[in-house]
Amino acid sequence: MKNWLLAFLAFLFATTHLLGETPTQRVGLPLLLEDLYLKGPLLEPVPRTTREIPLMLRMVEVKPAQDGFRYTIEVQGLDAGDYNLGEFLREAQSESGHSSHQVPITITTALPPGLPRPAELQPKPLPRVGGYRALLWVLGLVWVSGLVWVLFAGRKNANSTATITPEPTLAERLEPLLKKASQEELNTDERARLERLVLGHWRKKVPEVANLPTSESLAHLRKHPEASPLLLQLERWLHSRDSAVSDEEIQELLTPYRS
Repeated sequence: MKNWLLAFLAFLFATTHLLGETPTQRVGLPLLLEDLYLKGPLLEPVPRTTREIPLMLRMVEVKPAQDGFRYTIEVQGLDAGDYNLGEFLREAQSESGHSSHQVPITITTALPPGLPRPAELQPKPLPRVGGYRALLWVLGLVWVSGLVWVLFAGRKNANSTATITPEPTLAERLEPLLKKASQEELNTDERARLERLVLGHWRKKVPEVANLPTSESLAHLRKHPEASPLLLQLERWLHSRDSAVSDEEIQELLTPYRS
């Protein structure tokens, strides 16, 4: 009697389920099927091996029942449509195929009634251009400005240094050599340098000695009214040990070489 009563209740549930509304849920939301009686051996979800399978199933609870089992299954639909849940279940002892049970469900994209519609978007002005790119431009301009300042400041300092320390004049280069010559302290290199300075100066100023040999140029310059005083005085200093010369006399001899 008890077995007949249980069979009648199972038949009544199955009939009510078939005649009732099909369980429906929106895409991406879980649909919980509770106390679902399915006759036959224990079932399990078919493994989802590809992304094309539109349903994801999870067994929440399984209870033994007369000639079958009662299942609580959570279903999540990924694509809208009408599906038979039996096609996504298989016998636990089998590694392929699917069950023959008919468990219809519907996955839809429709919103439930009563939800407010989204507000209309209002046009807004575009945000002001700035941020990281603007910061990079500013830093680049600052760097270039600093580089230009360093280059021009260094050039200006170099020009200032050149102005403060000008190249010595011919008279300034001759003066220490003449003082040594008056004290008979010139060595061979200094004599040669003194001769080059004096001769080079007069070869520029007196065209007729420009291309003459050194000895002929000196002989000609000894008779020149401006060149002769220094040359003759040098010869006396080099051949006479008792000649004393003051600084005023040396400055007078350098007068033609300051122009």
